[in-house]
Amino acid sequence: MFDPKEAIASLKAHFVASDTYRLTGEALLEWMQDMETLTNMVTAAATDGAAEAESQGMHSDYGCKDLAVLLRVKLKLDSGEAGQRARLVRELPSLPRTQALLREGKISGRRALIISGTVGKVPAEKAGKAEDVLCQHAPRLNPRQLTYAGKVLRSRIDPEGVHRDEQEGYTRRYLRMGTNEHGYLMIKAAFDPITGAKIKTVLHALAKPRPVGGEKDPRTTEQRYADAFAEVIAIAMASQDLPTCGEERPRVVVTMSWDNLHEWTGAGYTQWDDPVSAGSLRLVACDAEVMPVVLGDESQPLDVGRSRRLATVTQRRALAVRDKGCAFPGCDRPPAWTEAHHVVHWIDGGPTDLGNLVLLCSHHHHVVHQGDWEIIFEHGIPTFIPPRWVDPDQQPMRNIRLDPQLRM
Repeated sequence: MFDPKEAIASLKAHFVASDTYRLTGEALLEWMQDMETLTNMVTAAATDGAAEAESQGMHSDYGCKDLAVLLRVKLKLDSGEAGQRARLVRELPSLPRTQALLREGKISGRRALIISGTVGKVPAEKAGKAEDVLCQHAPRLNPRQLTYAGKVLRSRIDPEGVHRDEQEGYTRRYLRMGTNEHGYLMIKAAFDPITGAKIKTVLHALAKPRPVGGEKDPRTTEQRYADAFAEVIAIAMASQDLPTCGEERPRVVVTMSWDNLHEWTGAGYTQWDDPVSAGSLRLVACDAEVMPVVLGDESQPLDVGRSRRLATVTQRRALAVRDKGCAFPGCDRPPAWTEAHHVVHWIDGGPTDLGNLVLLCSHHHHVVHQGDWEIIFEHGIPTFIPPRWVDPDQQPMRNIRLDPQLRM
């Protein structure tokens, strides 16, 4: 009988020797592949042990509801891993080829469950064929690729089932929102395939890398997609077709003292009571209504003035003609996807006129506010002076769409 203690002792000796450094190139890769094979085989052996524990009713002996709970309590597995191990115990006996591949170390437990999940959804008379096809490809595919292969296979042999799954899945759609300890909105959601395709299409388009001063986009992939999502929301809020609430279009309301906003100090609060720094609010205030409210001693509103400082529709049209979209060098975002930025901030006395406004997309709006870029107007055309870390000579830059030769 296999003694795991001998394997444990062998691995301990390996750690003491610490001689993996002797391996290089193909030899090291082969060693890593062998270790992965061993890991898969250990999973298969551990599943056999768990199956025997299930057979003996060991979970009841230890006061556990089922095998998964026993694995969590006695083996200290997390709930997800314990559930997957319990699934292997239940499902592998009916999948002989899959079980054989796991015992040979050719696939992982996760890939075995992907096969099981796919086979379990097809009609019983087609289950054997589905397992054969997936087992043929599984050893050379990673889990994501195998999942895709399973979807394609099922769509071909059981299209009616795929349609049923889509209908059932639609009823399980959801979107949850919460705020973390830093005040950041956290979103978790599930959408049907068609809606998901729409979302991916839009986000892929908006998340393309955008250069900053001729340099590559400094954002990570995750940051680019987060910015793309924010840009979708900004575009939607700028639409005239959004439904109203209390006869007003949806808007973000932030409360802050005028002195703090003007001096870049302190914090304001959204209508959801989330704190926001003065710096962030000054950026938002570039293209948002600022409404003065006179408060009493206990902060009760006494008088609400008229909103002011927002660029007019006519000015936005003029800016669209002049800037043709985001004016930042190298950007190609259209006018509808931009915000009107005050070069000299309105709060600091900058006027709301064409000689002090420039269209910037959300990303480059942040770049300008945070990256020491200077904007000047040459013959009425916005020109950007990069910071020294971008260009030590600080040569003026202009979006090619605003090049005088192209404007003729």
